[in-house]
Amino acid sequence: MALAAVAYFTNGWMQFHLALALPQILCLPLYFSIPESPRWLFLNKRTHVLEDYRSRSPEDRHYLDLLLDSVGNDCQKANNEETDNKKCSDFTHFKSATLVLRLFIMSFIGVASALTYYGICFSVGGFGVDIYLAQFFSGLSESPSLFLPLLLARWGRRSFSMASLLLSGIGCLLSLLVSKFCDIPALVMALALLGKLCVQATTCVSLLYGIELFPTIIRQKCVGLVSLCYRVGCIVNAVVAPKGGVSLGAMICYSGGPILGAGLCLLLPETSGIPLPDTVQDCEKQPRLKLELGSCCAQWSTNHKPKTEHTFTNAKDLESQLESSPISL
Repeated sequence: MALAAVAYFTNGWMQFHLALALPQILCLPLYFSIPESPRWLFLNKRTHVLEDYRSRSPEDRHYLDLLLDSVGNDCQKANNEETDNKKCSDFTHFKSATLVLRLFIMSFIGVASALTYYGICFSVGGFGVDIYLAQFFSGLSESPSLFLPLLLARWGRRSFSMASLLLSGIGCLLSLLVSKFCDIPALVMALALLGKLCVQATTCVSLLYGIELFPTIIRQKCVGLVSLCYRVGCIVNAVVAPKGGVSLGAMICYSGGPILGAGLCLLLPETSGIPLPDTVQDCEKQPRLKLELGSCCAQWSTNHKPKTEHTFTNAKDLESQLESSPISL
């Protein structure tokens, strides 16, 4: 919302970019005050950094000891075995089908989210509404994302991602239909901004969901690959809508990608309330959606097998009764 006011009161692109860049440059030194992850330091044997953290205060020492104890004896044994043997390449971890599937799904969701979000942002002035009002309402549509933590605590990661992706695709699809059959620019923009809101919520959840899906040993690399795919989606958006307008093919991409991503979320586990995985084996132990067709077939066969045996025994009893009967045929 503030972006519309900054654009209104600035005279040119240079002043506009300076007004946006100066606050970010002033906040850049705060980056050096962010501490490293204690779990990552523990798994990589950075004990000297951990000792520096522990010496800061008694509270830091207490909570750091609790965090390190939560890692568990199994993680400590696995880490000791890795230090005794030769350090294997990170590419060996990608032999796991579970890890590759999760990386593919999260990367696809990142590309689809970037296409939809930035496609609507860049085309917000093409809905037939005043450019400053359109930009103001575009920022206002993202304000409900402040209630995201409350929804995540109630629904979980997978359910919320599926719902937000599905609503985003439906909103963009309805916006396309209204623009083709009705001449109501305000309604078209409202439906498109609904899709933008939902895909923005998906992007925020994907950051947390990706951290909980990938193991600690390669979490940084996997999250970086997903972020790279998100940036690739931003670049591809210039190819989908090169003129900055809202074309038919662009809206189909904006609506089809999130709907397909919602279906792919069925293959991901629910990570809410589950400890973070430290190894690839921990990822494979997480609960997944399974279609137990074999058990259904086995249950069907067991239900029908006694009936055939029962009819067979009845036929044998009938035959024995006929043989023992004094009446001859």
